[in-house]
Amino acid sequence: MKPPETIVLVCTGNTCRSVMAEAMLRQAFDEALGDFAKDVNVISAGVSACPGDPASRHAETAMEELGLDVSHHQASPVSGKTLSDADLVLTMTIAQKDKLLKDYALIEGKIMTLIEFADLAEELGEDIEDPFGGSLETYRGSAHQISRAVKVITRKIKDLFESSRLRTDSHEDLHEN
Repeated sequence: MKPPETIVLVCTGNTCRSVMAEAMLRQAFDEALGDFAKDVNVISAGVSACPGDPASRHAETAMEELGLDVSHHQASPVSGKTLSDADLVLTMTIAQKDKLLKDYALIEGKIMTLIEFADLAEELGEDIEDPFGGSLETYRGSAHQISRAVKVITRKIKDLFESSRLRTDSHEDLHEN
């Protein structure tokens, strides 16, 4: 697998989980990937998003507690173009994944849940808990699940970049000899 250039994170309204995942993944990439971070576009969208909706108040607070700012976020609905441009689509739930596969069959092979991609179902369950309408503590719980998955995903993506770089370096060495 080659390193993804565009990762789309999907939840329902694009005001809670995917917003938090986008912010955490961007920060993790900036910290772990160095120069490669600029090569990865991380965006979020919602299967039922109202365009322009802000991040929920508790999502904003949960992210502030982690030193992240989502105050300028504006929700975006999932589109066929967004999905076709993506190299990797990560949903927060199996139901969202199934809906996208039903509506956009072309993304088969590049869609998984966040937890599936991180291979953490035994530890975290199958879905990222939907905190919508819940307490700040519920948002913190979802943020914890996402954070755990983001750590593994960042390591996987970093490994892809490093193995890609090694293949490129080896290929260049062959041409120099």
